Amino acid sequence: MYCKVVYDVPLDRDFDYAVPAELEAKIAPGVRVTAPFGRVLTGGMVVSVSEINTAPEGIKLKEIASVVDPRPLFGSDLFPLMRFMKSRWGGPIGQILFSLVPPQPYFKPDSAPSSVVIDVKTPSFALTPSQENALKTVRSFPAYEFHPVLFNGPSYTGKTETVLRLAGDVLAGYGQALITVPDIAAARQFIAEAEERFGAANVFCWHSRMLLSKKKKYFSAVSNGLPCVVISTRSGALLPFKNLRLAAVLDEGDDNYKQEENKPYYHLRDLLLFRAKTHGCALIFASAAPSLEMLKLVQDGSVQELAFKEPVPGRAFAPQIKLTDKKGEKSRFLSDFLLEQLTENLKRKETALLILNRRGYSNAYYCLNCGAYAKCKKCGAILARENTPEKGDRLVCKKCGHTEGLDQKCPQCQNLIFKSRGGGTQKIVTELSKLFPKAHLLRLDSDTLKTKAGQGFEALNALKSGSADIIVGTRLASGALRGAKVTLAAVLDAELELDSPDFRASEKYGQMLFSLRGHLSGVVDGRLIIQAADKEAYDYSPLLAGDYAAAAETEMLLRESFLYPPFVRLIKVLIKAKETDLLNAETARIKRLGAGKALEVLGPVWCAKKTDVLKKQYLLFKTDEARWLDLLASLDAFAPAKKATVKVSADPYDFY
Repeated sequence: MYCKVVYDVPLDRDFDYAVPAELEAKIAPGVRVTAPFGRVLTGGMVVSVSEINTAPEGIKLKEIASVVDPRPLFGSDLFPLMRFMKSRWGGPIGQILFSLVPPQPYFKPDSAPSSVVIDVKTPSFALTPSQENALKTVRSFPAYEFHPVLFNGPSYTGKTETVLRLAGDVLAGYGQALITVPDIAAARQFIAEAEERFGAANVFCWHSRMLLSKKKKYFSAVSNGLPCVVISTRSGALLPFKNLRLAAVLDEGDDNYKQEENKPYYHLRDLLLFRAKTHGCALIFASAAPSLEMLKLVQDGSVQELAFKEPVPGRAFAPQIKLTDKKGEKSRFLSDFLLEQLTENLKRKETALLILNRRGYSNAYYCLNCGAYAKCKKCGAILARENTPEKGDRLVCKKCGHTEGLDQKCPQCQNLIFKSRGGGTQKIVTELSKLFPKAHLLRLDSDTLKTKAGQGFEALNALKSGSADIIVGTRLASGALRGAKVTLAAVLDAELELDSPDFRASEKYGQMLFSLRGHLSGVVDGRLIIQAADKEAYDYSPLLAGDYAAAAETEMLLRESFLYPPFVRLIKVLIKAKETDLLNAETARIKRLGAGKALEVLGPVWCAKKTDVLKKQYLLFKTDEARWLDLLASLDAFAPAKKATVKVSADPYDFY
């Protein structure tokens, strides 16, 4: 007997092995094995088994050393899912498979609980007509049939409660349900509510920062078909469900649902559309501000829309919305009106949330005479200024970690006077501490969430309890407002949101504003302040009227006019090399691949920093629905020169 094995390596191919007679009964596709790979025994996965040796004549095959699993861990949809992910986003088959079933000895199937006690607690409060209609519609779907649905409506219209009731139905019927949220912060806030309703033993929380011991337990339980409700970030959609009856995506429009920084590349929306169809289950997308891609699916009839119109009892308020300048007489970062409102909030002992989508103290430290930036003496990168209670005010290289003091000498003009330029969340906290010395201030961004000792987790708890006076966060904070006791929210820099090199910039900005507006519609005297230098740069009239459909329609017309998704497909190809000549040569070769398959090729766009060792640029291919899979396959199969690397991203979200 012979078999083909793949490994978790960036090689898009399989390897032939002979199967010893004593292992023949244990070998099957999807089973993990150990086999000689190079000079060592390495964990791999069997992808096919055959009685015929397909290796070239005269080559003696190595033998499989051992079989790790008594049965395939993932299930029958492992290989169809792998093929779908490869055709849709590209990547080596081995790396895709091992993202679904991690390499041995990571998980074993015998560690899962064998039984559960189901006790679903359903709240007794009355539902709105929209909730009743949604429950009736979804419950009427025939079992084991694929039905994608969009719950579309403002915040506090009961979309999440409806999803939880449907998940309760699934758990009571001993099925498996998946509910995804955009990020870890939202998952940690949501898990307590789910455990109270479904029982802690029946709720699994899945995200990248979980303990390995819990991952083993949950992976095994899901793989064995144990009834459960999984609350997860996007990676939970890759779990080996055996009895998936409901999948739900909360805040569908969030761009965190796209993974393109690490392999495998995928978008949760399209991945779950495939998996729900394979399992034959209901798929629910819930959002107060759906993505244009989702709205296009609704227009095309691929997804059924259910409108949520009525606010839940006690949540029907009209928030005040005010546009102001970006700075005032007392502060370079906070308008006079915002400072007045913060003062009022402090008197009322209410929590305020300020959003600035930039971390840190300041993004640069520059010579006041000639404008030259202070640079790292080790690697030449631009130094950033940081100010922490533990380490004080200093300059830090974000590239190599080298630190320096604030006393700098300009290498160009020998000037000794330097000044900070720009500001991030840390800078705003420092500014507020001077203006409101007695206020309890917290930061909520990816830096403060890196460790449990960081104040990010305190800020998450403070959002719900109202124990902080002012929380300063990045856009991440706007996704953690479920149940938050925030009465005042402010976006500190509209231009920062709108001026990014991303055709989705205005859509993302609008989604954040409508998310904040929706939350403030559920609290008494909710106020939203938007600081902008140019108040005509964005059409705020739909926001003032609470009409997201109007904002989305305007954006949809612009996308169609300029031929951008969802009306075309985009493929981004990032090329890296040390030498400029090699970089340009490889870029030209890739550009020729698009001939006849792309509607337009944009670029190359230079995207490397001056301090980067590798030179980088990317091409952007625009293509239509009929030709894009063929073009993606050609680009994915492209073999770059030895000293160059290529990364292919289908439907890219990152343009930096």
